[in-house]
Amino acid sequence: MNRVESKTKTIVPWMTAALCLSLLTACGGGNSANKPSAADPSASNAPSGTADSIGPVELTIYSGVSSITQEEFKRTIEAPVRAKYPNIKLNYLIGGAEVKLDNMVMTGSAPDIVITSISGLYTAVLPFQLQYDITDLVKKHKYDLSRIESSAIESLRNASGTGALYGLPKYTNAVVLFYNKDIFDKFGVAYPKNGMTWDETAKLAAQMTRTVDGVNYRGMSLFTSNMIKDNQLSLLPIDAKSDKASVNTAGYQKLFQSYKSFYDIVGNKPTGAFNGDNELNAFYKDRNIAMVVAPMSGYGRFEGTKDLNWDIVAAPTFSDKAGVGYQANTIYYFISNVNKKAEQAFLAVTQLLTDEVQLAANKEGRPTILTNETIRATLGAESSSKNKNFKAVFHNKFAETPTPNTKMAPLVNADGILNKEFGNMINNGTDINTMLRLAEEQINQAILDAKSK
Repeated sequence: MNRVESKTKTIVPWMTAALCLSLLTACGGGNSANKPSAADPSASNAPSGTADSIGPVELTIYSGVSSITQEEFKRTIEAPVRAKYPNIKLNYLIGGAEVKLDNMVMTGSAPDIVITSISGLYTAVLPFQLQYDITDLVKKHKYDLSRIESSAIESLRNASGTGALYGLPKYTNAVVLFYNKDIFDKFGVAYPKNGMTWDETAKLAAQMTRTVDGVNYRGMSLFTSNMIKDNQLSLLPIDAKSDKASVNTAGYQKLFQSYKSFYDIVGNKPTGAFNGDNELNAFYKDRNIAMVVAPMSGYGRFEGTKDLNWDIVAAPTFSDKAGVGYQANTIYYFISNVNKKAEQAFLAVTQLLTDEVQLAANKEGRPTILTNETIRATLGAESSSKNKNFKAVFHNKFAETPTPNTKMAPLVNADGILNKEFGNMINNGTDINTMLRLAEEQINQAILDAKSK
């Protein structure tokens, strides 16, 4: 028997927290208009299930990722699954004002698959008892997990708090560095490259920050939300054992000193109040920012901007952790057994992780979750940005994802508090000690408030 199995539709008391699904904040699509056709279903890496072994079944998929449109679902999910398993019918629902997960559960229409992130596990899976440990199904079908990026599997096991495997990854979203080639060309400065350290990048940003012909050029901007949550030092803001904030530490001092150093450069602060989302928008809208560190999915915001001459390199790393990038920001297929269809859902999902299907997705610009280097090398090959240095996404190895405080993580947005206080520090000119002290106080208060409810 599986270690964790949902046998009821009862909703836990903190279900209302699930109405705010955590999405990838930088997502903007990033798919080209010229799409490849459905992949060949005859994959040698598919599990042992056959088309004949699955009778007619209807599976409902609920997506907390709004950028996966109905069109994309039909082409990249439904078509490959039905090519292998024609008896499986898929219904796809995108969460929003018209489609609410709590209503689906309460009316007996709970989904069989939930597409969301690790954060979404805490808000869209566990509160509704939709979790199901697929370990026995992996064994039964002799499914080879070693094909998949190990950090994505480890992250999910850690997030469960018990080592359970509640699903399989769909794609990953690495943090990278985008740069404006025209600005570098204008100043005659060599482009950024893979393998730079934070110190080297800060020096480059200072070199690029200048005023020319009345235009204030900024060397760097940071999309900080993912940079904090998926940080390279594998830091957690809430201690896993004591239920207290763990941000006033040497690790967080190091992390935020690195980020703050860019805004200490004279002339590199934004003209208005700091906002990480605006920092990414300014890169492609204002055209006066040389570099921005942001999630790979961020390029979807400006992929269609024809006159923006941009490219991409790996995110900078710490000198004592060379080659260690950010933690994998992964979207998962969470499999439920609330409708007693977990095995069929598992077989459908594993079909989407075959080499053929992953190759097609990778070519469109959605980074594969597989370790296959041949597939990885094709990233973006059939997107409208096919000439970009997409291989930089896989230059760094993913940082280790630590085991979170599974009690408090769903209830306290500690990373959000850190992100807010970082912005306040930049706006107000305060120091890191003050920033971390204020964040620590707020996180501890939020923990107390959560426990009192």
